[in-house]
Amino acid sequence: MSTLTFNGQEYVVQDDENVLDTLLRNKISIPHGCRAGACQACILIAKPDQIPDDCQHGLSNERIQQGYFLSCRCEPEQDMTLRLPNLSGEKHLATIAEKMQLNPKILRLRLHCRLRWRAGQYITLWLNDTTARCYSIASVASLEDFIELHIRIYPKGAVSPQLLNTEIGDELLIQGPYGECVYDNKQSQQSILLIAAGTGLAPLFGVAKDALNHDHQSTIHLLFTVKQASDYYMLDALQQLQADHPQFSYSLASADGPPHETWQQQLQENFTELRGRRVYICGGNDFVSQAKRQCFMQGATRRDIICEEFINFSAAS
Repeated sequence: MSTLTFNGQEYVVQDDENVLDTLLRNKISIPHGCRAGACQACILIAKPDQIPDDCQHGLSNERIQQGYFLSCRCEPEQDMTLRLPNLSGEKHLATIAEKMQLNPKILRLRLHCRLRWRAGQYITLWLNDTTARCYSIASVASLEDFIELHIRIYPKGAVSPQLLNTEIGDELLIQGPYGECVYDNKQSQQSILLIAAGTGLAPLFGVAKDALNHDHQSTIHLLFTVKQASDYYMLDALQQLQADHPQFSYSLASADGPPHETWQQQLQENFTELRGRRVYICGGNDFVSQAKRQCFMQGATRRDIICEEFINFSAAS
């Protein structure tokens, strides 16, 4: 078993534990959020030769050389000496400019912040010094002066109920942006298929608007799927986008709808050949894995499939 040294104290890593698990089990207050390597809230520093190869994904080369790593992804292969980085300079103050519930389960926040972003990227939102969550950006910087987030509300969560109780003018700390789920204007002649589940609509609605703002020449279709029809939101905005742009269309699929209207059936019937098409997939882990597999089987190349997986915080968000 490996031993972690942190603030002069030693902690033994148990079987199947990562660094974050070990520290939290020992009541060490470590910033963390998604626990899946996306939000980068749990970054720690160690000697580079102590860090396994697979726990620095998404970090810059500079950070990797400095010994930064994602503690939630790190299962030690040897003893490690750890310290917290100073990330205060990377957090930005954002002010809530607008707040609206889009349906009983989805909260929309629009934030004003001096930050450069692209639609489809995500930011890490800090509730306090140790608790953070990731949310994707639905707004286009060149069209809108706010960062728009669609937040799934979990009644017993640690973050979303707190955000539901915020007021216009309240200030939040955000970090980022991160991610590559963005429109590539070099592919303006390539047809685009956007497949969104739940709040996966947020980044893909942003990608669609960004593409249309760049006068995308080929077709853009958005397939929006939810567990039940009452979970749909922003349908008026999708309808308006379709009315304003002849190259854009959308379709809906709910798990409680007719069998022939499932997203899988729509893919099979309406997109029999995906070769040459750019495919974006956003939603929960299982959904993304399944949709990615089906799109690949229908001809989409791995290079043309861009995915953004969301973490399920139903028990802890």
